[in-house]
Amino acid sequence: MQLPLEGIRVLDLSRLLPGPFCTQMLADLGAEVIKVEDHMGGDYMRLLEHKIKKFSVYYYTVNRNKKSIRLDLRNQEGKEIFLNLVKTADVLVEAYRPGAMERLGLGYDDLKAINPGLVYCSITGYGQDSPYKHLPGHDVNYLSVMGVLNTIGTKEGRPSIPATPFGDVAGTYNATMAILAALMGKQKNGVGQYIDIALADSLIVFQIMGMSKFMVDGINPEMGNEALSGHYAFYDVYQGKDGRYLAFGNGEEKFWAEFLKAVNREDLMADRLADEKRQQEIKVEIAEIVKTKTVAEWMEILKDYDVCITPVNNYEEALQDPHVKSRELWFYADDPVEERIPQVAFPAKFSDYKPGFRTSPPKIGADSAELLQALGYTEEQIASFKERKVI
Repeated sequence: MQLPLEGIRVLDLSRLLPGPFCTQMLADLGAEVIKVEDHMGGDYMRLLEHKIKKFSVYYYTVNRNKKSIRLDLRNQEGKEIFLNLVKTADVLVEAYRPGAMERLGLGYDDLKAINPGLVYCSITGYGQDSPYKHLPGHDVNYLSVMGVLNTIGTKEGRPSIPATPFGDVAGTYNATMAILAALMGKQKNGVGQYIDIALADSLIVFQIMGMSKFMVDGINPEMGNEALSGHYAFYDVYQGKDGRYLAFGNGEEKFWAEFLKAVNREDLMADRLADEKRQQEIKVEIAEIVKTKTVAEWMEILKDYDVCITPVNNYEEALQDPHVKSRELWFYADDPVEERIPQVAFPAKFSDYKPGFRTSPPKIGADSAELLQALGYTEEQIASFKERKVI
């Protein structure tokens, strides 16, 4: 069966994580994604640390199923080639600072004039019209501005920076969703769309409960003192005899009751929602119980009880977890340069579509000649472009 985005052409001018991950998902769904790269090293994600042999593992994780053309967009001939590509495209994704594409004469209004059906997606830290639009930023900055970082950490400590780039990844999904919606709109009316994605804005998906509560009662959440951040004994993390941890997510009464039944402490059920002082006392008691057995022993005991309790896996353990293995969420793919590259699965299962790995991430400019020939350029012209570093 054909993949749903076959026949859709995407021009990807982005680098690093959010834009390339977004376009990889589009490519997984069948779109022809063309990385448009410059002569200054192109997508420098290739050159980051943690290289396999030649390039960074990070580059290989978010750039499969793509082609690459090298173009000097500051060169008039290079710009003309790009405009010819735009005429054939359905989607453009870029991640320059606000105003940069306009200064090149490649802003949405410029390109809409030659391709009214173009879906043009700009991904930036703070969006196109924010007072912060020209500020540089990274994930920790977006988390802090949006109020998320102030909720992460223990009650006694300072905010803890998560190792996962939540803003970047949330922005990836936000951009992908918006592009797909715009493509559906284009099917109905033939008109494209400009999409303004701010990585900071994308973090609101993690604030649905906390911020909505604050907007009603005006009470700021305290780190480690909220229902979902370890305030209650039934929703916390406890260490086993072997030093590993168990995550308790027994938010509903029935799950907490089942655990207390398993450890013969049903007397604690009456204090399920007790005050903070009593919660701390219960936590001490539960911690002492959990420390009597290893995590593996607890999982064996608790398999017969209806509880929300799971081991806290490190990466090695996560890769071996029955859920991760059965869903085939991570795998290795063959690659002509690196031989074997780690890959993340497309994060949804379809009854008929099989999105996923088809081709390895491209070298810079690997498909330049092929793409130019398809646009009608001759071999002589292509050779001249290469010689003069237009491509």
